[in-house]
Amino acid sequence: MPPALRVRPFRWYWAAQWPTLLGTWMQVVALGYLVYLRTGSTTAVAVVAAADGLPAVLLSLAGGVLADRLPRRQILLVTQTMLGLTAGSLAVLVATGHADFFAIVIVAVVFGATDAVDLPTRQALVADLVEREVVMNAVALGSAAMSATRIVGPSIAGLLIGTVGPAACFGTLSVAYLAPILVLVFIIPNVAPLPRAAGRTALGDLVTGLRQVRRDPLVRGVVIVCAALAFLGVSYMPFLPVLAKTQLHAGAQVLGILYSVGGIGGLVGGVAIAALGRGAGRLQLLLIGGPVYALSLFLIAHSAILPVTLPALVGLSFAFVALNTSLTTLLQTDTDPVLRGRLLGIYVTIFAGLQPLGTVLYGVLSRSVGLFDAIGVGAILVGVTAVAVALTPSFRARVQQGSAPAAVGGERQPA
Repeated sequence: MPPALRVRPFRWYWAAQWPTLLGTWMQVVALGYLVYLRTGSTTAVAVVAAADGLPAVLLSLAGGVLADRLPRRQILLVTQTMLGLTAGSLAVLVATGHADFFAIVIVAVVFGATDAVDLPTRQALVADLVEREVVMNAVALGSAAMSATRIVGPSIAGLLIGTVGPAACFGTLSVAYLAPILVLVFIIPNVAPLPRAAGRTALGDLVTGLRQVRRDPLVRGVVIVCAALAFLGVSYMPFLPVLAKTQLHAGAQVLGILYSVGGIGGLVGGVAIAALGRGAGRLQLLLIGGPVYALSLFLIAHSAILPVTLPALVGLSFAFVALNTSLTTLLQTDTDPVLRGRLLGIYVTIFAGLQPLGTVLYGVLSRSVGLFDAIGVGAILVGVTAVAVALTPSFRARVQQGSAPAAVGGERQPA
């Protein structure tokens, strides 16, 4: 059994995430289907996606501050309940025929804003439940769950939409939130926030977290790799339909295979890293994940046959899990625990903000140098950045040092 699953609170917490992850993938499919069915507009689909995603850019930093100031279990009880009620409200609106475009946008904004607080808090809670040396194992198990449900969720959504209608997908997600809520109530301990200096404001806490990016070589390195991965790496994903049509000369069936294969690679990566147990090295994952990600994305960008594209997609997803596991584990185990929520909020904000900007950049470059030539160059830059950061002496020294000194600004007195 993986070390993290031997810890009873985490074992229940992890198991309770599966229904909500499955329901989330179902909602992603059903929401796009519903909006396009009601409006017939791809622009409307984009607007709803933005309404759900934009709050992550605007509010994740604030969510990280809350995760450091308030008990994380209590925050999650509120956010998970809100998410379940929001999904349930959408199910009722759709089932009763009252889900017009404006109502869907409002529901998407509420869901996205709640999730912006929920995500950094959930990530920060992991380090409260398991020992420091087991955090990477716990993060990898979370990635495996996300990838496994990504494979199954869209298929179940398609089945339900075809037989019952999209309201069933939203209702399923709403009911699924009962699992983590019950675990939070009965299993998860109520860990009090670490003490802070008296008189500190939420804005002051936020500034302290941002200053840590400049002050701490480890945090700075994580932010640099995260920015490269979001801006030049995962920003390729909206162009998979273009790849399927122009390079593979295939249709919707092959496109569905491309998306599913990505989930398989992530699942394999999560399980493999979890199997490493306590011996998994964070620097090694960066040094392996960076080049594998670069090679895989470069092959995808220049492949014209499925026998090359599909294994490359598996490698790409595997490498993404390795990189993401390494980066988030470093923030959870090797930084000042007082700042954990804020630093994870910064991580989420960078990913949410730079990914769409990278997609825009590739779209612009496609007019001059070619879309997939640009993505190929971006792939190389991601790999070079990950390896360069992992080999930087100050970054390596901080990783070997372990936990960080107290934060700037007197937030916590040195031991």
